[in-house]
Amino acid sequence: MDHGIDRYESTEARRMDAGELARELCRYDVISFDVFGTLILRPFTSPRVLFSILEERLGIYKFSNIRVDAEGEARRRKEEDCGHDQVTLPEIYGLVAKKTNLNAVECATLEYRLELEYCRANPYFTEVLRACAERGKTIVICSDMYLSKGQMGRLLEKNGFHAVDEVFVSSELKRSKKRGDLFIWLKERYDGKRIVHVGDDYAADVESAEKAGLRAVHYKNTNDIGGKDRVEGMSYLTGRIYSAVVNNRLYCGDRGMSEAYKLGYIYGGIYVLGVAQWVNHFSQLCGADKILFLSRDGEIYSRVYDKLPGHGAWEYFYWSRFAGMKITAWENFYEFCQRMIWHKARGVYQIKVRHLLDFYGLSHFTGALAGYGLSEEDILSNHTAPRVEALFYDRKGEILDRFREDNEATLRHVAVAVGTAKKVVIVDVGWAGTGPILLKKLIRRYLKLDCEVYGLLAGYRQPIENLAGIYSMDGTVHSYLFSVDSNRDLLESHTGTRMSNLFLELFTQSCSPSFLGYTGQGLKFDREETQNYGTVRRIQQGIEDFAGRYIDAFRKDPFLLNISPYDAYMPIRELKDSIQRVYPILSDLVISRGDFYDAESRSKETWLSFFQYDSER
Repeated sequence: MDHGIDRYESTEARRMDAGELARELCRYDVISFDVFGTLILRPFTSPRVLFSILEERLGIYKFSNIRVDAEGEARRRKEEDCGHDQVTLPEIYGLVAKKTNLNAVECATLEYRLELEYCRANPYFTEVLRACAERGKTIVICSDMYLSKGQMGRLLEKNGFHAVDEVFVSSELKRSKKRGDLFIWLKERYDGKRIVHVGDDYAADVESAEKAGLRAVHYKNTNDIGGKDRVEGMSYLTGRIYSAVVNNRLYCGDRGMSEAYKLGYIYGGIYVLGVAQWVNHFSQLCGADKILFLSRDGEIYSRVYDKLPGHGAWEYFYWSRFAGMKITAWENFYEFCQRMIWHKARGVYQIKVRHLLDFYGLSHFTGALAGYGLSEEDILSNHTAPRVEALFYDRKGEILDRFREDNEATLRHVAVAVGTAKKVVIVDVGWAGTGPILLKKLIRRYLKLDCEVYGLLAGYRQPIENLAGIYSMDGTVHSYLFSVDSNRDLLESHTGTRMSNLFLELFTQSCSPSFLGYTGQGLKFDREETQNYGTVRRIQQGIEDFAGRYIDAFRKDPFLLNISPYDAYMPIRELKDSIQRVYPILSDLVISRGDFYDAESRSKETWLSFFQYDSER
């Protein structure tokens, strides 16, 4: 059977260019379009989500079930009484009113208002219809729908489809596309005209149209292409919203999206949005005066947070673990050595002793290395770390004196950031909570400010048996995704491989150098590493676009912006399980190494090689 223009649809479900489709359609005199799933897209894969929103607004328990059952009953009655199942919205709500104490007219009006709020024009067809109208073609609408002709017309007008000549709906004509009699009627109405119909339902829009003697174009439904349940394990409402927000963007026919953009949009968007909304909700509950998003991972969180309705005052705050550790070194030099020597010795990347000393501003110690059995070119390891630690302990007083000026500068900047705030929320990606914990100590103990401090992390991995872990019990640190006392199954799943954190950090990179700390001369940054900036910007544009579309769609129903940790993490889990799909993207990314590493070693490590190495272990 000749399915007309559908032959131009590729096996990868990539659509022909909108202009090309318009040229094909303009071969006909009358061009008929379906509405829902074609011209108009909803931000959810099932209309039941709309009924759930109605349920929340009306405050009627299980209203969505009542609404679905009422429509089914109304159609059965019509079939029995009239030989067809075409019903109107007032008829549906007449039955709803019998099952509840609701006013049928008011509820029907509210549902239609929600359709107006949530429905958006398919940008692909905005261009197609404009081109067809410019060629003077007759444009009509054929829809199997319980809305009236007037309601459908207003919906189309609101979404920019002004060039429609006629609107035909099954609820008024008592004919339907599904049965085919609507197309027979359309052919008779435009007798002698060449007619083509475009729609997403293959049975109703293609097969029925062709049986009636019309040409048909199958516009594959975005959710069918993307998969109605694209990610397993997500909750009902969020899962159906997430899928539609992804599918409507990626599979509507728009072009020009890079693979890096898609990575951010599909897998990073809901995670970053979830964190941002959680921060917003937490801050409102605790009455925070100010939110500090810590550099650099906090940058993307802050940009999405700024899009949220009703967000509070916030600041992007330059911070480094090293800046805090330098201040607290005088009271806990052991922890300073653990973090600044041993942690790096046990890390993934090799560091030369010379680079370690240079980074800390202690290059004048190189003359003493021989006395500890060390050389500048030695690699920091479990073997050499004890000797470096011995050097640091022997020169503890000198090190602390070296840090004094920088510490004073750090405290000044922290004091300015806090200002007069009485409750401050500090946001970081994770994983040990060092940033918020150190800042709380500086604010409360060193600056002696009367200010409550809350640390909010995407994920927290500290065990309860040490003080760092106890901070989650005393309210200092709160975690969104997981911790040892919250969503432990996610924690265990996440920490199965060392690459897990890198997935999240892949989405929270910043196109800026690492911040090293405050000095008497100003802010100090690591060397600029621009190799990743192009890819990072594309990833984060995808993240921001996803968040923006999600927020814009549900701004009037903000409860739908409360994304559970599980829903935020499920796309990332799927990505972890199929890492090969992002290999082409990761091949363009180099591991950020900064001043700890020489230029030769920096050039050898890529994100792709790291992920491949870890996935093979």
